[in-house]
Amino acid sequence: MIVTTDIGGVQFVVFSVNQQLYSLSIKEVVEILRVPTITTIPGIDEMIEGVINLRGSIIPVVSLHKRFNLPIPTKHKKNRVVIVQGKNENIGLMVEEVRMVTKFDETNVEPTPGQKLDEDIFMGFAKEDGQVIGILNLEKVLYEKQQIG
Repeated sequence: MIVTTDIGGVQFVVFSVNQQLYSLSIKEVVEILRVPTITTIPGIDEMIEGVINLRGSIIPVVSLHKRFNLPIPTKHKKNRVVIVQGKNENIGLMVEEVRMVTKFDETNVEPTPGQKLDEDIFMGFAKEDGQVIGILNLEKVLYEKQQIG
C-alpha cells in the first residue's frame, strides 16, 4: 500500500509512545488535552485506561503503550490525551508527549515494509529530520486488535 497520494498537503500530529514517534492525520484529531482525572472501570478491555468527563461527554481513554504491548512509562507533565474521532464516538489516546504538527514531504514517505502487523496498523513511514515516524491507521489501532506472536 503506497500512501504518498494521500499525504500531500495534509498536516499530521506527531507524538511519542515509548520514545518512538507516531503520527495521525490532523483530520482525525479533535483536540489535545493535558491528562485529566481518569476513572478506571473494572472488567473493561485491558488497553483502556478508563474514562474521562470532557465537557459532559464520557470519553474512553486507550493506552497506546498497552495497545502496542510496550512497557508503561512513569507519568510526567508532558503526557497528553489526544482525542480522536472513532467510528461513532470520540476516543482518547494516552501518549507520552505531543511533539509537533507538521506536513510530510511526499518524497520522504514510504509504504510499510511488509510485515503483517505493520500493514495492519501503519499506513506508511515518514522520514523527518533523521527520524522515522510511523503513520498510524487509526481504525486498525482502535478496532482491530491483533494477537502478536
